[in-house]
Amino acid sequence: MRILYKIIVLITICISLFVLSVTAQDTTKIIKKPPRNSDFMSRMNFGGYLGLQFGSVTVIDIAPLASYSITEKIYTGLGLTYMYFKDNRYQPAYSLSSYGGSIFGGYYIWRDLFAHVEYAPLYIPDYYDYYTSFMQPPKSPWAHDFYLGGGYRQWVGERASINLMILFNANETEFSPYNNPIIRIGFGVGF
Repeated sequence: MRILYKIIVLITICISLFVLSVTAQDTTKIIKKPPRNSDFMSRMNFGGYLGLQFGSVTVIDIAPLASYSITEKIYTGLGLTYMYFKDNRYQPAYSLSSYGGSIFGGYYIWRDLFAHVEYAPLYIPDYYDYYTSFMQPPKSPWAHDFYLGGGYRQWVGERASINLMILFNANETEFSPYNNPIIRIGFGVGF
């Protein structure tokens, strides 16, 4: 019951973010992006995303991010990941928690439309233990995923944005936690 409550809260947050994005498009006032200063903190952005997947495989992914704008068009950053995973395809069904990080970069192709690349290793210790008891285990409890794709940034204030990304895992294996395509809705705040 507790996981159901968490899922309902996460869905509510995602819907609220979507409504903010739609409302921002209805205004006639044009929000201008603030000029970038040369100091470090003015080029920093903080945010993250929630990943949700439901079905025979359930995934709830929470990932805070920090990025740095190298130029007006190029960014790079680091992220952390915590993931809850439940797989009903096997009997008995099992659940586990995993964690990892990511290093990413991107390029703004045109206005707020961007290309994105990301390397995201994920440590899956319980997944490894599960496979050692039932079948041939993976060689390592790490999933080394490499994402390619792009997205769009919608400004919702002078320094806040909502980001929509569609990514494809170029290194997808049976141990990868996501199925292609991966759709992310996230947020970002700059200083």
